[in-house]
Amino acid sequence: MRIRKMQKKTMLGSKGTGLSLIVTLTRRAPHIGLNIKKIPNHKHQILNKFKYLNSKFKTFFHNFSDLFRQASFSLLFCSFTGLLAGIWLSLMAGMLQLLPGLMILIPPAIAMRGNVYSALVSRLGTSMHLGLFSPTLKKGSALYQNAYSSLLLTLILSVILGFLAKIVADAFGMPSIISLPGFILISVIGGLISGIILLGIAILVSIIGYRRKWDLDNMSSPIITSAGDMITIPSLFLAAIVLLKIDGASPEGLLTLLFSILFILAAFFCAIKGLKSADAAVRRIVRESIPMLFVCGILCTLAGITLDMKLPILIAVPAILVIIPPFLGESNALGGILSARLSSMLHIGTVNPKPFPDKLVVANFAVIYLFSIAVFLFVGVLSYTASILLDIATPSLFEMVSISLLGGILCTTFLNLASYYIAILSFRFGMDPDNDTIPLITSLTDIVGVLCLLFAMSVIQPF
Repeated sequence: MRIRKMQKKTMLGSKGTGLSLIVTLTRRAPHIGLNIKKIPNHKHQILNKFKYLNSKFKTFFHNFSDLFRQASFSLLFCSFTGLLAGIWLSLMAGMLQLLPGLMILIPPAIAMRGNVYSALVSRLGTSMHLGLFSPTLKKGSALYQNAYSSLLLTLILSVILGFLAKIVADAFGMPSIISLPGFILISVIGGLISGIILLGIAILVSIIGYRRKWDLDNMSSPIITSAGDMITIPSLFLAAIVLLKIDGASPEGLLTLLFSILFILAAFFCAIKGLKSADAAVRRIVRESIPMLFVCGILCTLAGITLDMKLPILIAVPAILVIIPPFLGESNALGGILSARLSSMLHIGTVNPKPFPDKLVVANFAVIYLFSIAVFLFVGVLSYTASILLDIATPSLFEMVSISLLGGILCTTFLNLASYYIAILSFRFGMDPDNDTIPLITSLTDIVGVLCLLFAMSVIQPF
């Protein structure tokens, strides 16, 4: 009995000693810089925040998994095809010097092909979302309506671009030996060659995408934009050679004048045919597209004037000529992806036209920024590598990458905001954003992209 009492007393004594020790340490902790109670809570809060952010990141990438998977391939494709266009442009340096003023036509011609055919696939993507698409070219189908309208617009806008190039060149006092009929001839021949090829690519992509259940909004615009870059520059080069051959055969330029008159009459007939079409969808596409594409043509011609003014510098550093098409191509592709997605979301009601972007739109902005950092870094490295391999004079790798990345981030900031507000304004005025947003964004991105690239050049490597 006595032994049990002693054991109990000992246990109580040790427990009391332990408690008193803990109380003493707790009371003295503030004096010695310890806070025993808060350490676990602080770690718990950090862990909770980490888990919350990790969950948000996973949700974000899961929600946009289709976009990351599908658009990555098309943007990579855009970089390589844009590089080929840039190499073509650097090889055209002699032709640009032989025909002063030809550079004025290059940005609007490239952009117009992208405007017409990116808008085409954007409309087809929307028709798939609404369940109206069928993979047939029968008269009255969505595919037929869009293909027919795009061919009409190609001829009409090619003639308009010829006029704009000459008018703007004279207005700015730019030296040019190309006459008005010459500009029209180059623009129409180059436009028809590239337009027919792009139409075939657009139809192929839309039919394959429909059968494989792709989201055309995520991938079609980069493919069409990059294909337009790659095809349009060689087409213009070929058209310039045709002009030189025709002028050589007819020194007075009579043949050039005759062809240009025929093209003008054909464009006028196409405009009447489209505006008076019995098909309401064709009428709407032509009626809404011509004014917007005309404005876009003016904007892109200003981009051409800007490049023409810097032509001596660009020819002196040919690597900059190499980077221009992939840089503008990626800018247009990113703008096209965002514009197509916003257009579809407005049509199906997942986004409402508000003065300030909602969370879903901001999330789309974030995705475009992530893509832009990756693609413009890649464009800088790719352009530098190609220039070295082809023995083209180039700035250093750091300078090329810095020029591409700085210009790209600035341009992306512009296209994010512009895409949203142009889309919601178009939607609020009862117009189809597919007909307006992509063409206007592409054209604005061309001139803003050129200015951003030239600004980045002046900051990174002043000439």
